[in-house]
Amino acid sequence: MSLNAEQRAALWDSDGQPIRSHRILSARPGTGKTTTLTSYCIDLAERWPQWHKPWQGMATLSYTNVAKDELQHKIRKLGKAASLLQTPHFVGTVDAFVNQYLFLPHAAAAMGTTTDRPTLVGEPYQQWKNQWNLDKTKPNDAYSTMWFDCYSIGLDGRPIRIDGNPRPRFGSAKKVTDANATKILAMKRHVWASGLALQADANYLAHQALLSSPALTKAIIRRFPAFIVDEAQDLTEVQHAILDHLVAAGLNHAVVVGDENQAIYEWNTARPELFIAKATSGPPWTRAVLTETYRCSPAICTTLTNLADDGTRLVPADDGKNKAYAAPVTVRAISDNEPAEVAAAVEELAAVLTGEAAHDGNDDNTKSLLVLTRGADHARRLEAGYSGITATATERTVWEEPLTRDFLKVIYLLSASDEYRAFEAYESLLRKLGGYVSANDMRAAIRREWGLAEDAETLYRVALFGDLKVLKKIVLAKSCARISDGVAMCDLTLRAVRSDRLAKFKRDCASFRGDAKEKQNQLLSSIFSAREARTWKTHDRYPDVRVGFATAHASKGETHDAVLLVTKSRAGSCGCPQSAAAWPKIFKHSMAECEAKRIVYVAISRAAQHLTILAPAGVDGDWRAMTQESDIVKA
Repeated sequence: MSLNAEQRAALWDSDGQPIRSHRILSARPGTGKTTTLTSYCIDLAERWPQWHKPWQGMATLSYTNVAKDELQHKIRKLGKAASLLQTPHFVGTVDAFVNQYLFLPHAAAAMGTTTDRPTLVGEPYQQWKNQWNLDKTKPNDAYSTMWFDCYSIGLDGRPIRIDGNPRPRFGSAKKVTDANATKILAMKRHVWASGLALQADANYLAHQALLSSPALTKAIIRRFPAFIVDEAQDLTEVQHAILDHLVAAGLNHAVVVGDENQAIYEWNTARPELFIAKATSGPPWTRAVLTETYRCSPAICTTLTNLADDGTRLVPADDGKNKAYAAPVTVRAISDNEPAEVAAAVEELAAVLTGEAAHDGNDDNTKSLLVLTRGADHARRLEAGYSGITATATERTVWEEPLTRDFLKVIYLLSASDEYRAFEAYESLLRKLGGYVSANDMRAAIRREWGLAEDAETLYRVALFGDLKVLKKIVLAKSCARISDGVAMCDLTLRAVRSDRLAKFKRDCASFRGDAKEKQNQLLSSIFSAREARTWKTHDRYPDVRVGFATAHASKGETHDAVLLVTKSRAGSCGCPQSAAAWPKIFKHSMAECEAKRIVYVAISRAAQHLTILAPAGVDGDWRAMTQESDIVKA
């Protein structure tokens, strides 16, 4: 895999040896971070037997599944799966590593539970219900389930709110105060004692397990003498503390990769300032920066450099095709008719794209044009207006049976003709239904139940695909667009799911037909497509151009030929020390402190060839100033 000089210098020494120390790598958009990281991991794996025992491995961790999947895809594409994606090495998310090696096997004592193994509940796992009589003494909310669902515990032992979304009948979770902190902690201990924990709790409890056991800390370092952490700008305070604890205890090889300018998950307790602190703290950490992008045009690089204003200049790589992209960044003032302005801008961009080569060089020369907003509701309204449909408001979905959603996900993927991902979703459903710790445990149990040999993997898969064929037949015969349509999907016989479970799914789906849950009766596409399969529309006049709508958060990590960024006059309070809502003031804020500014940075940096920004009249001039060459760009 060919790397440029900047990429080689980032993770290899002057002799061409992969570094084995503490390195912070700041990788700007499109600078080949994944390519560089993949090459580094492959090089380490090939030299691994020279330095380590056969049972020791490398832990390669990413904050999101998207980044993990991208890394695994590149490794498989290069034919290195056998050396990197199998034991003793680990490639997965930070949460998956914490769960497998720390929380599940070692956190019971910190939870105060006598169960053999804890159970994860809440997003993205199953819902939970109280199966015991709670204390009914005053105050009557002392054991409210919201104290468990919407909060976790910070590094200092105090509660932190992790979910502020409104809930039917209950409203939004309150901010943490001295008055409710005691209730939250009591509820956490109460539920932990039964063996249940949220994923955010799992990180805190894993850290507590490490702090209380020097032997466990030593064992983790011996088992994994090298940690490579991707997307580290989005790690939480507790996740940073786990890594810092291992380094302080003797972990001598840690490579932490991210881009502080793309940290946009502070609402989800991410702490980008801790990544920045490592980059500037000095020994044992050393820092490298990737600034040569293979994605963005010169004009887009100029806009991003001005927006960041952090002393680093983003430039097209000398050997990148993007160096020749000549289109300027366009800023247009929005009139009162936003849908018409969006349609006109899409038409203009599509007309230009149809005569150009796709940035990714795909065989069909299909160009992608992504319309980006900050809020999901805003994106849905724009998409509805562009497509000529009506967008209806929905409420937060409340399931009576926790696994109905998992069952409907299988239905949705089958309706999209994605049988292989439907198979994965079906296995996930079966694992949760049986309460198994891992998919391997679930497969082994099902093979025993069906009288199959332990190694009868093919027969097992054939049997499960048989269930999917039964489901696919009814999906083709009866439409399943909304949750309530799932009623018709439950009148069948499946080998792997008991009839009483299907009856529970049916009752749950039927409950969404009533007036009380009418606004919760969402389209399956709105539940699953935002996370898993964005809807693309082929342009009516230019069939080689496809148009999609998304939020900046949903598009993170992606590359598109053109981006249309639709902004509002105010961004909402940015939350940084110089708190402001108007863009002229936000543009003057420190990139390191202002999440609103970083969200825009992420959105703009998705664009390769063309970028158009729609800004409300009155602030369009401030946006236009961001596109002009500044002193740092000229330097």
